[in-house]
Amino acid sequence: MAYLAGEWVPAWLWMSMAFLVATLGVVGLGWWVLRGDARNRAVEESLETEAAEHH
Repeated sequence: MAYLAGEWVPAWLWMSMAFLVATLGVVGLGWWVLRGDARNRAVEESLETEAAEHH
């Protein structure tokens, strides 16, 4: 029984690390997408103001 309990600790640590890496990946990907969206919106606004100035 003690041997089986000893297997739970490394398994728990590895699963915790896997969830941490997954969480960091999701947060990083979300940040990257939102940053790109902000850039696209800024470019669209600048193009709209340039088009409005020329007409």
